[in-house]
Amino acid sequence: MTLRAHRISFAYRRGAPVLRECSAEFPAGAVTAIIGPNGAGKTTLLRALLGLIEPQQGAADHAGAPVLSLRARERAARLAYAPQRPSIVGAFTTRRVVALGRLALASRPDLIDRALADADLAAQADQPFATLSAGQQQRAALARALAQLDAWSDASRPRALLADEPVASLDPAHALVAMSLLRAAAARNIAVVLATHDLIAARRLADRAVALGARGTVAADGPAGEVISPPTLARLFDVPFDEAATPHGAAPIPFAPTINLP
Repeated sequence: MTLRAHRISFAYRRGAPVLRECSAEFPAGAVTAIIGPNGAGKTTLLRALLGLIEPQQGAADHAGAPVLSLRARERAARLAYAPQRPSIVGAFTTRRVVALGRLALASRPDLIDRALADADLAAQADQPFATLSAGQQQRAALARALAQLDAWSDASRPRALLADEPVASLDPAHALVAMSLLRAAAARNIAVVLATHDLIAARRLADRAVALGARGTVAADGPAGEVISPPTLARLFDVPFDEAATPHGAAPIPFAPTINLP
């Protein structure tokens, strides 16, 4: 039930490739972080894995089935996306936005209620989505993905949840809520894939990591503790890193020479 990228290459315009022959696996039951510098193609890789764009070369498959061959209902039941900046047009309530995850599937009000509660949004359920803070909207996107996949059901079904910067706009308490939801989804045998710049959160949350280099190639792929490490990060971002001890384990910290300000 693994989600795979097979030698994916993609360019938004001719002669300017964003991804170059990217191959990686995102197994069920694990959280995999995609890291890399700005412009490395992290969000583009998520979109290719979801079937939202068609690569010029290579393909994505989920549990052995090419993603682009899946019918809309089957794709909706298998693959869900929580974008960094949810774009909703119209005067929808938060509940309605979360319910949109079930648009191609059977209506399940119970799943909507559970997703809202788990994302700590029950109190905002009937509030206009446009009035929510950026962090609340981000949690609503995650709740929508959980409801879409019925993340609490039969663990034998092939499912994957892909999230773009899932904790970027969240305060510390709600960042922990989001991370707990992603870990719980992985515990139910869902493949969880997140693109992130938050290396400390990725090191703490992820089981595996895929590092994309500046040219859109896979620079490293393996256990999170090995990929999100000072030597690999220094090569990836071209700045030195060190490890700081925390109560929850080591954390990678970038550092630079002292800057003398006037």
